[in-house]
This record gives sequence, structure tokens and C-alpha cells, in this order.
Amino acid sequence: MSETRKILTPEHTIQIEKCVHDIRTVVESEGITTTTLRQVKQRLLELATKKILFNTKLFPVQKGDNTSSLYLLYEDENHEFSFYVVSEILGNLSPPHDHTTWAVIAGIEGEELNKFYERMDNGQNIGRAQIRETHSQVVGTGTGVTLFPDDIHSIHCTIDKPTLNFHFYGRSIEHLPKRKAFNVLKGTYRYFPANPHIYKCI
Repeated sequence: MSETRKILTPEHTIQIEKCVHDIRTVVESEGITTTTLRQVKQRLLELATKKILFNTKLFPVQKGDNTSSLYLLYEDENHEFSFYVVSEILGNLSPPHDHTTWAVIAGIEGEELNKFYERMDNGQNIGRAQIRETHSQVVGTGTGVTLFPDDIHSIHCTIDKPTLNFHFYGRSIEHLPKRKAFNVLKGTYRYFPANPHIYKCI
């Protein structure tokens, strides 16, 4: 974890805790399904409309962080129900990767392209994997995507405008040691460490 950032106001805290409570209630009562993840996405998109609280001026890419910074808004004592704001600029990208937990991304400002992949092999050979791209979707203001633990996607920030998104995970990315990053051309994967530029918000 990187250093702490004093960003959150009392209103931030109220709205974040309400959102997490609503998401936890849905997930714990109904489990992880396509329907519940859509509900999580809609709740995050509702919070994303509060632009006075969540914008790239309050949550910029920090100097020295290259093309992205992550801000941890909330996680519980078990490192579950982890809630981030992700700030990006042109050129930020991730390799194709899974999460090993459920995840939802919701757009606040700007745009990022999400590409999705399916795995073609049987997963029996450690370090080897064949994947292919299936479709893509732009995440921007008012839109989002949902992912199950084994879903594979990559992120591409392709516009010359600051981008800000909510990322909500079943478990914090700092506690997902088996996330895999895939190399399409080589047909391999490696374990994918968390972004080192994560700031705990207070």
C-alpha cells in the first residue's frame, strides 16, 4: 500500500458507506449472479452521478505514478467488499487478466476501452493458456461492466482526457495473489501483482 491521502469529506464517507451497505445487502442475500452484479453496477453508477464528490480534480493521477493511480475508498476487516476510484490518463493499459473474485467497473469521467477474452485451453498446463478476444465495450459516464472471477479482460485508455472509474471487488486486489495476466501471442500467463500506486483515502 502506498501512502495515505486525506481526501474524503464527511459527505464522501456517508455516501461511500451507504453504497457499500446496499451492495453488501444484495450480495449477501442473493449471492453472485448476473442479476446481482447488474444491481451492483447500477448502484455504483448512481453514486457516480455525484460529480462534486468524485472527479479527476479530487482524484488525479499522482505525479510519479506514470499513467494511473488507485484510491482505496473502503474495504472491510477481511479485505472484502473493496471499493476503489481508479484515475487514468492516455496510454494507461493492462494486459488481459482475470481477478479470481467478482468485480464491477462503473464510469465517472472520460472513457476506457475494455476488451474481453475467452480461454480456449483446458487449464491443465501451469503457466500456459490460449485465449482469444471475443468483444469489447467502452466504459464511460453512465456505463459499466461486470466480471465473474474467471472472466478475462484488458483495459485501454485511448483518449486524451482524464478518466475516472469506480472499481468494486469482492476482495481487495492486494489480497488476490493468484490473479493471472495472459500473453496472447506467447500463449502463457503469469501471476499479476496489484498496481503499486494505491492510496488509502481518509
